[in-house]
Amino acid sequence: MTIHNLSRRDFITTSGTLVLGAALPIKASRPDALAKEVLAPNLFVALDTDGTVTVTSHRSEMGQGIRTAIAQIVADEMEADWSHVQVAQAQGDKAYGDQNTDGSQSIRLFLDKLRRAGATARQMLETAAANRWDVPVSECEALNHFVKHKPSGRKLAYGELAAEASNLSVPRNVNLKAREDFRYIGKGMKHVDADAIAAGTATYAADVRLPGMAIAVIVRPPHLGSQVVSVKLHQNAKSQAGFIGLETLDPTPGPPLFFPLGGVAVIAETTYAAMQTATQLDIAWSEPSDTPTTPSFNEKLRALVNSPSRPLFDSGDVDRVFETDGVTLEAVYETPFLSHAPMEPPCALADVRENSTEVWASVQDPQSTRSQVAGWLKTGSENVAINVTLLGGAFGRKSKPDFVLEAVELSRRLKRPVRVQWSREDDIQHDYYHAASAQLYRATLDDAGMPKAWLQRTAFPSITSTFVRGGNDPAGWELEMGFSNTPYRIPNQRFESKGLQPGVRIGWMRSVCNIFHAFSANVFVDELAATAAIDPIEYRLALIPESGILKVPGDQPPKGHGLDLARLRHVLERVRDLSEWPRHRPDGTGIGVAVHHSFRSYVATVIEAKVTGNNVKVQNAWVVLDCGTYVNSDSCIAQMEGAVAFGLSLAQTDGITMADGSVDQSNFHDYRVIRMNESPTISVELVASSAAPAGVGEPGVPPIAPALSNAIFNATGRRLRKLPLMLSS
Repeated sequence: MTIHNLSRRDFITTSGTLVLGAALPIKASRPDALAKEVLAPNLFVALDTDGTVTVTSHRSEMGQGIRTAIAQIVADEMEADWSHVQVAQAQGDKAYGDQNTDGSQSIRLFLDKLRRAGATARQMLETAAANRWDVPVSECEALNHFVKHKPSGRKLAYGELAAEASNLSVPRNVNLKAREDFRYIGKGMKHVDADAIAAGTATYAADVRLPGMAIAVIVRPPHLGSQVVSVKLHQNAKSQAGFIGLETLDPTPGPPLFFPLGGVAVIAETTYAAMQTATQLDIAWSEPSDTPTTPSFNEKLRALVNSPSRPLFDSGDVDRVFETDGVTLEAVYETPFLSHAPMEPPCALADVRENSTEVWASVQDPQSTRSQVAGWLKTGSENVAINVTLLGGAFGRKSKPDFVLEAVELSRRLKRPVRVQWSREDDIQHDYYHAASAQLYRATLDDAGMPKAWLQRTAFPSITSTFVRGGNDPAGWELEMGFSNTPYRIPNQRFESKGLQPGVRIGWMRSVCNIFHAFSANVFVDELAATAAIDPIEYRLALIPESGILKVPGDQPPKGHGLDLARLRHVLERVRDLSEWPRHRPDGTGIGVAVHHSFRSYVATVIEAKVTGNNVKVQNAWVVLDCGTYVNSDSCIAQMEGAVAFGLSLAQTDGITMADGSVDQSNFHDYRVIRMNESPTISVELVASSAAPAGVGEPGVPPIAPALSNAIFNATGRRLRKLPLMLSS
């Protein structure tokens, strides 16, 4: 499918009103390639006289299927025939509302708005047909790309009505379908980009070509904040075919933000020439002030959780109970820095001209990118166009447009289009890393084996350190990711948190802080269950109240999205049945469970693993997801399957380590992701629900690592509290 881009300069005069956070009329925009379309009542749908419906996707497609889901929603309410629907990609523009494809919130934020967009077109077509037939609009019904006159049986195709409908006033109030009348919403449907991706014709950032374009590969500093002191190009490199020249880039002072790291850019006519020449540089770098080394950094984290920290929640008298009789358990859990490592490394093409700038890039947030570029060039946003290509994975990395600013700066200097191409090594060694962490849990059990006092501490470098110098302590929204909303409430309970400076760039990654908070909480509860000699699922159910909304300290979830304890229990009960939890497994085979609430969704996972010596083979994974109302069931299942692979990679690979501030890992040989032959059989169950839509892309990841750790314990009796899960250590 061809990707069309929508821009402000293509606005047409047709009036429309689709409310996107503010009750203001906005104009429809559409791509030049679709200029013949006649009915365009709002920013998200347009109908041509030949019957073609173009749905505009304002969110970024990175394999999660959002372009398909947006089209499903609009087409369903419009009563469009799916075979006549195509998708266009929007440029970055605030008229669309939030475009940051991050946080598993696209459907949660836009389901109702997109439904109204489709329903608006449907109602206008019904009105146009009623006017032509001179009948009451109540006698007209849109169905599958036709409007039918119910009493007479007459019907008109959508294309026949497009011109007349375009002359009507856009209704401010529309009637939405009943859920039982959905044709596409809730169904499994093939992704609109699937054929192009399979055929190799899909457009990614590296596929875009412009006349006179140069390629840049950048050798970035080995330490955050280092600058180029000197650079020397080997003599034989100067004769490299296609080599153009070198440009030195200085780092931006202050917190990292989304600015380039600096370094030496090699400019060439081809990617190969740029990469080859980059290996022929001798660069001297300045010494930075902060050069973290992994063992000492981990020691700092452990020291933080082994001493009192800032209290977030304090109920009862935890210290008094700890001093009384009873079995007390204490454990520290550790997770390393992690890299996003998407299949497609960052890439951006920029064309900076005197009065305008155009960018083609695989970005998750084109609006933020547009603002960043405008600020960098000291121009107005109206002079900047951001074209969003398909993303070959992202996981949060491509919401940070440092790579776009690199291309913009080089294009500005060279006065020609420049594409900046990151390599796999660049991406892993210069990422915005997921934070390392340490968690301490302590509990005293009563005679029945249930906790009567509970202490949990978390320590990790906050993402705020990327934006604010000295931003150490975890933010409230970071703690709301599996820490402050731990679903187990004990009469005597205290939560504490602490942060530290990372010495590297920290950024959000798929599931963010839920990764380490879900790991520690689920393994600790499993340890309590083993101590009490109670089945791990039954133990969790005993700790989780049967109903109600969890009261949490600190940052509160959006209205209507509090942690529903009954829904959390339900996914746990369902995964017990799905996995046939009680049945006997062969010797050396263990099962483990984890349950977690994140991004307003509920996920329970059971992992079955066979342990032979120090080798662990995950054989089966069962996942139950309750995400409220979902749009594409196939996409939801695929996201859970992908989450299993992602979570197992985080659980079993080495993570990111550093020596004097430099990252040790460089490619998939030493920052491994699981291979196809390592992937288990995966069974996914979706909970049918009419609740408000919630996240899908991220919630499946957090339970995977703790479920595997618990499975290894079940098989071996060895408790692993540190990622990666290594039996040999």
